[in-house]
Amino acid sequence: MPYEPCRYARRWPDLFDQLDDEQKQRVSDALANNRLENWEPGRDDVADLIDRELGRIDTAEYIRRTLSKVTGGEPA
Repeated sequence: MPYEPCRYARRWPDLFDQLDDEQKQRVSDALANNRLENWEPGRDDVADLIDRELGRIDTAEYIRRTLSKVTGGEPA
């Protein structure tokens, strides 16, 4: 089944342009799963998730960035 762009891919196509269709689908699925938890990601959240998908950052750095946004600073 071909990839159908999610709302975030339509909103920020430049972020998704660097991904292949399989990567786009994984990122879209992750965003959809988190939306079920009432999380509305911003551009920087999507960019971080894409950086993780592309291997630019590891899981630990992704978690650190996410916690920093949630807590308003560096995690303890």
